[in-house]
Amino acid sequence: MFPTRLIAAVLGGIVALVLVGAPSATAAPRRAAAQTTIYYDSTRAAELSTLVDEAAEIWNTRVTSVRLVKGPAGITVTTAQNGSAPGTASCVGCTRGQIYFYRNQIQQSGAAPLRVIVHEFGHILSLQHPSDIGNCEKVMAGGRCENPYPSAAESAAVERFWARAWRPAQP
Repeated sequence: MFPTRLIAAVLGGIVALVLVGAPSATAAPRRAAAQTTIYYDSTRAAELSTLVDEAAEIWNTRVTSVRLVKGPAGITVTTAQNGSAPGTASCVGCTRGQIYFYRNQIQQSGAAPLRVIVHEFGHILSLQHPSDIGNCEKVMAGGRCENPYPSAAESAAVERFWARAWRPAQP
């Protein structure tokens, strides 16, 4: 009788281990990483408003961990006449702030306006200027360039920043 009880105990233990390790039918599915939404308001962007929307779409087609959406302002986009650079972003890697575009500097810079706008959104999305300023393959490198498309490395850097567990505070 002893061997029968031993076999039953061993089999019972194996079944218990299998059932404990198996997911239940009601277990919650694994969630995908949360996507951060950054809202921008381009109503003060004047003649650049449609280019602001186009720049947001360029980023949205290249990254998935963060999305730029026109709506109640987290980021306010403003166009003014004079400034010290074609554009400025008030923060890097943020969900609230300001982007300013300056007509005189965009015209004098020789850069395509769409590139300038994509560049400033790049700052909002976490990117700094690279060391190779003027490299037209990188939207963050500035320069007298037409290319408005972020490089694969720039897109990957944005993905890494926004896909991590820590996120900037949402008000």
